[in-house]
Amino acid sequence: VSMRDKPYDVPASGTVRYQYFIVDPKLAEDKWVSAAEIQPGERSVVHHVLVFAKTESEMRKFDGEGAFLAAYVPGFLPQQYPTGMAKLVPAGSKLVFQVHYTPNGKAAKDTSRIGLLFADEKSVTHAVMTSEARKSGGLIIPPNASDSQHEANSPKSPVDVQILNLMPHMHVRGKSFRYELRTSDGRSETVLDVPRYDFNWQTSYQLAEPLKVPAGGFMHVVAHYDNSQNNFNNP
Repeated sequence: VSMRDKPYDVPASGTVRYQYFIVDPKLAEDKWVSAAEIQPGERSVVHHVLVFAKTESEMRKFDGEGAFLAAYVPGFLPQQYPTGMAKLVPAGSKLVFQVHYTPNGKAAKDTSRIGLLFADEKSVTHAVMTSEARKSGGLIIPPNASDSQHEANSPKSPVDVQILNLMPHMHVRGKSFRYELRTSDGRSETVLDVPRYDFNWQTSYQLAEPLKVPAGGFMHVVAHYDNSQNNFNNP
């Protein structure tokens, strides 16, 4: 499914606000997605692509982009969910492409697209959902700080769940990123530690085996940023 019928014109210079393209795949029935892959049309100017599935009621809301479906960032490899697991895309849903362009000195045209692999509903035993740990109040990185620490939590899970993969996301001032699983009985376990984050390789870390999380558990993340002149990636 392409984001639009004709290419989007990316200017040679300047800043391009996030662009949103809405596509109606005309789904007459609920669909379960077991794998998804986003292909940027012009990789040299596509910083990232996020695709959400939005129902008609969600389309009428200004905030919120619906259920997260898939992403593309440099270095990201598409993944297929384990057997029996899939994401639900309700009948009538529209696909919303959020595209971030970064002009590179040469005008370009882009038509990014997404491919979906559907699973038989009878074979689905677990619904896959994507959640995030977002810092309330916004992220303020002090000037010249070489090791600024910031923490955030994901929502607490109302039911027993399994974690399939984790995707730390920072930009060029990112230094390190750590995920800690915290349970309702007070236990804490480091699930993923990225001591030297590299913006050029934004990847999703797939667990060798799904990690079981009891109801009430949540993910606590700790991120460090280097906003000093010692960070050669700092613009």
